[in-house]
Amino acid sequence: MLRKIKYTLLLPALVFLVSMQALAQPRMKEQWADSVMNSLTPDERIAQLLMIRAYSNRDEKYYNELTALVSEKNIGGVCFFQGGPVRQAIVTNRLQRAVKTPLFVALDAEWGPGMRLDSVFNFPKQMTLGAITDNSLIYDMGTEIARQLQRLGVHINFAPVADINNNPLNPVINARSFGEERMNVAEKSYWYMKGMQDQGLIAVAKHFPGHGDTGNDSHYTLPVIDKPRSVIDTLELFPFSYLIDRGLKGMMIAHLRVPSIDTAAGSISSLSKPVISGLLREKMGFTGMVITDGMDMKGLTDFVNPALAEVMALDAGNDILLLPVDARMALANIRKAIDSGLISQQMIDEKCRRVLQWKFESGLAGNNRIHLDNLSGDLNSSFARLTTAGANAAAITLVSDRDGMIPLRSLDTFRIASLVIGDLSLTPFQSRLSDYAPVDHFNLSKDPSVQERDSIMQLLEPYNLVVTGFVQTSDLPQKNFGIGRQGAWLIDSLAACKKIILNIFTSPYSLATFNQIEKMASVLIAYQDNAMMQELTAQAIFGGSAITGKLPVAATAMWPAGSGLLQPEITRVAFSQPEAAGVSSDKLREIDSIVAESIRDNAFPGAQVVIIRKGRVIYRKAFGSQVYDSDIPLRNDDLYDLASLTKILATTLTTMKLTGDGLLDPDRRLSRYYPELRHSDKNQLIIREILAHQAKLQPFIPFWKSVMEQDSLKSELFGRHFSIEYTHRVADALYLRDDYPAVIVDSIIRSPLLPKTEFKYSDLGFILLGKAFEEITQQPFSSYVQRQFYRKLGLRTMGFHPRNRFSISRIAPTELDMVFRKQLIHGDVHDQTAALLGGVAGHAGLFSDALDVAIIMQMLLRNGYYGGDTLLEAEVIRDFTGVQFVIDKNRRGAGFDKPALIKGDPSPACASASPRSFGHSGFTGTYAWADPDQDLVYVFLSNRVFPDAGNNKISRLNIRTRIHEVIYQAITD
Repeated sequence: MLRKIKYTLLLPALVFLVSMQALAQPRMKEQWADSVMNSLTPDERIAQLLMIRAYSNRDEKYYNELTALVSEKNIGGVCFFQGGPVRQAIVTNRLQRAVKTPLFVALDAEWGPGMRLDSVFNFPKQMTLGAITDNSLIYDMGTEIARQLQRLGVHINFAPVADINNNPLNPVINARSFGEERMNVAEKSYWYMKGMQDQGLIAVAKHFPGHGDTGNDSHYTLPVIDKPRSVIDTLELFPFSYLIDRGLKGMMIAHLRVPSIDTAAGSISSLSKPVISGLLREKMGFTGMVITDGMDMKGLTDFVNPALAEVMALDAGNDILLLPVDARMALANIRKAIDSGLISQQMIDEKCRRVLQWKFESGLAGNNRIHLDNLSGDLNSSFARLTTAGANAAAITLVSDRDGMIPLRSLDTFRIASLVIGDLSLTPFQSRLSDYAPVDHFNLSKDPSVQERDSIMQLLEPYNLVVTGFVQTSDLPQKNFGIGRQGAWLIDSLAACKKIILNIFTSPYSLATFNQIEKMASVLIAYQDNAMMQELTAQAIFGGSAITGKLPVAATAMWPAGSGLLQPEITRVAFSQPEAAGVSSDKLREIDSIVAESIRDNAFPGAQVVIIRKGRVIYRKAFGSQVYDSDIPLRNDDLYDLASLTKILATTLTTMKLTGDGLLDPDRRLSRYYPELRHSDKNQLIIREILAHQAKLQPFIPFWKSVMEQDSLKSELFGRHFSIEYTHRVADALYLRDDYPAVIVDSIIRSPLLPKTEFKYSDLGFILLGKAFEEITQQPFSSYVQRQFYRKLGLRTMGFHPRNRFSISRIAPTELDMVFRKQLIHGDVHDQTAALLGGVAGHAGLFSDALDVAIIMQMLLRNGYYGGDTLLEAEVIRDFTGVQFVIDKNRRGAGFDKPALIKGDPSPACASASPRSFGHSGFTGTYAWADPDQDLVYVFLSNRVFPDAGNNKISRLNIRTRIHEVIYQAITD
């Protein structure tokens, strides 16, 4: 009761306090503005209305002159153009120290500071944003751009562009507009504006009364908008009116001739009283800052007496004159106009007072110093990149999908080529395509010759799917958007005979270049040509991200504005930064340190690490080299010998598949499926017990010793070359007799069982399972897993016998074997028994890069579903990844390893791994682990056995599990 009374008494006091603060803010603004006004001379009040051009990429002489000008005249503001973020901040601090009255700092940053400054990445352009259906992404971008600008000491952004681009040939607006539909432009302009203004930045919409339907650029001449007033009122003016009604703070006036608004001969909108005072101020009710477009643009300077331009602009109703040609001359001309009675000092004072009040609202009454510490890092933050990636991905538009191909499914049915036109080097688009499937890449110049076209048509003949892309494009219709006619002709020709997926990294208007567009299997518009958009488009094609974009403008008569096929299903992993999956990038950098330290300690010469969380590849790095003392860096797609990861990535997968298909029962005897066991003591072996390593099998049999006499190989068993008799490659110039693998299998069958049923890790049962699978499927084990798993999943590297598929330079070597094979093992399986079995066995023999391993683990996390296909039954996966014999104190799953049953006991996983997690490790220095509780996959590959298998630092230093623990500690949600 007492608490309720206290609350009742406290509430009115809080309301009164908030109300008093709200009343005090305007009074403080007025008091500050009046105080500053009283300190200014009449000429300094004029100078407050000027915003001059500034650069941060010039020499000291320029900076001295700029500083002298703003200091001497007490200029009101600067608008920065080319330069760099740190240099601009230094110049800004210098100017703010020099002036009597704090400077307004502006930037023309329609797609963020990167539009003007180096070392800062770009946000999407507005036509890209026009394709987005979720406007909250635009609000997020607005808030982030505001944060970046404020970190740079900027108070005003000349954005959004609220022009409706209803002229496809517009040479200056075009991609800078949200599109051609008035409501789409208005709403997106609003969310961009609101995002900035909610952070305290002044958003200046442009180019009033509308520059979207022009055929000329006002930077070079005076465009004419020759439309009836009724059309302008309902179309061009609509977005501006929409923003004014919702609190827009600033408006930029274009240099246009609009006869239906101002009938005076030679009128220019930026100097027009009917446009500014009559239409904008009085009719539309705008009370915010009015600023001219650049006074140095030829759309003004070529049509007006320079001595009168600034005076006319102020008299028309502008508050701020942007980029006067000559600031000193402008001030003199305005003073002369006042003295002659053309305009009044009172008008100047009213404008100056408003400018000062806006400065107060922008925080200029306080400390304006920009801190330089970590400025570039603050601008290029993880959140900024995340925001940019989210907006870009949401814009990608699937214009046409004639055969329902997107996202690609059934990858095992395609032979895929990529053809990029415009760049002869491998592009980010092609590199990302290769992360999803085996893709052969071809590149041509923008306008290939007839011979080049004919040659590429011939080279593409074996492929049944060609993914094409046009890069090095342009925003300009005058350059045909950077798409060469010859390149377009080639794609039209290919569409007549092949499945073509066309990707356009420029304006939708460019589709008019193609004559056979309706014959193409799929057409995607990605709007901009940059590395991020190229990679995101490749992801969208394979189902790594949803496709939700809609055309903001009409591409052709067939595809009007608003067209776009929605493809919401995400079928494969995406590639993104860690924060997109609730993981800290900063924390993950500890992995880099651990691996680098391990390489310095000679635990291994190199390693690959891949992390997937929430279906996103958030970390994929290669460290070191394949061998010590090498200058050749390890690649992400180099192959490692997976060793015992073969048990889960081949043998266990096959067991689960055959179980789900009803061809195998894990609770039955193996001899049911592999008759060779029936007359041995292995007749009673249960498959589930074999998978959990408690089938009483011998832990290890050194078969390699049986092929040697003293220190040499038995000559009758080996040949130096492949032949009908010696078919099994064991190492370089070393081939095993064709019948000998059967001897090894027979030795396993005849080996005695152990007396006690308990956990005892053994390869032997997995070797027998591999042989049983060949009986069941009537095909080689290696062929079965390729057909049923690896090709369907689009795996690029995984498989047995890597030398048959890859250059030796792509394969990391393992041990310098001085006992058995007497050579460096390179491209052949390290495990001696697997080598004697011909390189294919149920316990070892697979090679892969880390990403392919991670994809399989991700498929298991997704209950057997991946790429639009269900490869395994969810119930079977849950069974096999669970502990099988807990009553026997055996932590193992069926094929999979598991964390320790009792917390604190020795465990193959890190301490934070959940009891439901599962995985395996391999002798060569490999590790793969998945955790359903955290939707997490972690893969580590190395060749720690190079050159000596006795090097066990990787286990002694707990390197793999230390990294695993860092990943858990990096999770933020």
